Amino acid sequence: MPLASLLLANLAGCVNQRAEVQTYRKVVDAGLPRPNSYQPGEPLSLSRAMALANEDNAEIALQGENYLQALIAKNRAVSNFLPTVSFQPTYTIEQAALNETTGGATPQVAAAGGGFTVQGNVWQSFQAPVVGNMNLSFVSYSNLQSAEQTIVQQRQLLIDAQATILLEVAQTYYQVLRSEQQVQVLQNSLKLQQARLSDARSRYENHLALALEVAQTQAQVASTEASLTQAQSDVRNGRHTLAFLIDVSEVDGPLIDEVAVPDHVLSVDGFRAAAAVNRPDLLAADAAVRAAKYSVDAAIAQYYPSVSINVAGFLYREYFSQASKWDAILIANLPIFSAGVIEADVRQAWSRLRQAALYQSELRRQIDRDVQIAHDNLVTSERLLVSFKQEVKAASDALNQSEQLLRNQLAIPLDVLTAQDTLLTAQLNYTSENFSRTVFYLDLLRITGELTPDSPPHWHPSSTAHPATAPSTLPAGF
Repeated sequence: MPLASLLLANLAGCVNQRAEVQTYRKVVDAGLPRPNSYQPGEPLSLSRAMALANEDNAEIALQGENYLQALIAKNRAVSNFLPTVSFQPTYTIEQAALNETTGGATPQVAAAGGGFTVQGNVWQSFQAPVVGNMNLSFVSYSNLQSAEQTIVQQRQLLIDAQATILLEVAQTYYQVLRSEQQVQVLQNSLKLQQARLSDARSRYENHLALALEVAQTQAQVASTEASLTQAQSDVRNGRHTLAFLIDVSEVDGPLIDEVAVPDHVLSVDGFRAAAAVNRPDLLAADAAVRAAKYSVDAAIAQYYPSVSINVAGFLYREYFSQASKWDAILIANLPIFSAGVIEADVRQAWSRLRQAALYQSELRRQIDRDVQIAHDNLVTSERLLVSFKQEVKAASDALNQSEQLLRNQLAIPLDVLTAQDTLLTAQLNYTSENFSRTVFYLDLLRITGELTPDSPPHWHPSSTAHPATAPSTLPAGF
């Protein structure tokens, strides 16, 4: 059994481990049902891949433990306002004091009033008090306020870590789709290059071509083979990465492209406004500033007086009838000289507040920049899709014309293969840019804090999802 599992098993009797984990799972699950486990060979949609990653990703769990620890820290801060009660039995044994005159032990009657029993030269005493203690200070209140803001910070950082993983899943998912499209095009292109090489060799043998043409065509075949090998490797590596992100052994089924980017999206200012409200790491930075402010208050509060109360009730004491049954002590503390310790704490707290404020300001600027870049990428991608759509249409027309010429014996089969290769390349450009546009859109959702496990219902998917490699990814009419 692994060490971690052994420790959890041994500690299960003191803490409900499942309930502890569910504390942060409630945040990241957002009320969604647990996804079914992935079975080898079955199709995998992006929404399901994201749900699987959200369920089992270790990075999310690690940040979830930070959130849980923040909740525990608040409980500890609250405990400073509550009294503590403990049972503190004591047994004292000591040598009896010597009589200066006789050099012998003090008589028993002299010791009885002090709560001791005497046996020879030994004094013994047993007490069984229940002791209560309570501390009151301004420091505890400020620490509690800081702990509450830290909870807000860690909760938002948990949501931010979740969004980062979800975006990484989406990027990997579409990288695999793009590589698979590239493999398909290169396989057809390789067939074309091999046909060209065969034609060049035939013409060379009939003294209708130079050896240079044969060598150049053969080099093109080798280059295409190398590109195909690399693309196939990219597919395998991408699927391995996707399997790692969703915590399965292998992803070998078809990937289903279900995301439809809306025709109209918000303006840059609209996305900036959304980011200011929803971006989790920005909300975490705001909470960190507030927590740092309360930490400054806690540091300054060390200059203020504090009060502690101790009350002891004795369940048993030697010579109980002659001894007090309870006692209470009220202690007030007002710092006069602390050797610069409190001043150092105050300076450090102010420094951390400045750090938190600087990070918050820098993060706001980074988010504004990221929104601008992501929005520009989305707009540029939409413009490129228009050009690639025209390219696909022109290549499709060229293929139709070459096939018509071949039927009329005005062209050779190699012309048709060339037209087919041109069309496949144009289709690859279109589908690749379409995938890029989808990733840019999901990136905008991530930047504005709107990429969550329940995002898929807002993607407006088509009524029937299809494999991303199907011809239906092309513009209508092609």
